[in-house]
Amino acid sequence: MNHPSAATTGHIAVVLDDVAAAAALLEWSSALAQSLRREVRVVYVESASALAAATLPLTQALAHAGASWVPYGPQDVELGYRVQLVRLREMLRQAAERHAIHGSLQVVRGALHAAALELNEQSDLVLVGAAAPVLGAARSVQRCHSMLVWADDSEQGLQLVRVATLCAQALGATQRRLHVDVEVDAAEVVQARADLLVMPRQQMSARSLARARQPVLLVGNHH
Repeated sequence: MNHPSAATTGHIAVVLDDVAAAAALLEWSSALAQSLRREVRVVYVESASALAAATLPLTQALAHAGASWVPYGPQDVELGYRVQLVRLREMLRQAAERHAIHGSLQVVRGALHAAALELNEQSDLVLVGAAAPVLGAARSVQRCHSMLVWADDSEQGLQLVRVATLCAQALGATQRRLHVDVEVDAAEVVQARADLLVMPRQQMSARSLARARQPVLLVGNHH
């Protein structure tokens, strides 16, 4: 079901640095985009810190358990980025076809959480994947069963709750609300038990965002 009153011109941004986690993010964002009549714009973040680490003379990599350590340089990191990008582009194409939406892909170099917060200027809905090392160790979630929503009692907070409700309907998820005062508490983020966390962009810091073990939907002001 579409919701014209919640739809705005623009897109839903999806920010990730780990293609292994992309399937769920693309499915969730595409379902929401279909419901809100939006496009999906995926932003793949190539880690600048990973490239910097690879320039160190003693950097080595282990291909798999039992393998020998081998030298690992910037060229290997760049090759990995290119391989992931090909895979991500195909995954986005398939998700867009399933949900009959338009999707696009952009590549930036930097840090995941900083890139996500900067995108608030471009979209009022930004879905952020958990950082690669964290998500790699967590259970793989393909369907969103539950959402945890941070909101205050302001008009912006009420709008966030409305957006979260539409999101829950589109994903078939339950939702629970937490009250936020000045800023989202990083401790609450770490302890959160839900498949998707929904938070106000204006009350979210990079530190709190980095503590998330699940994908986060940042909700900003409508443009």
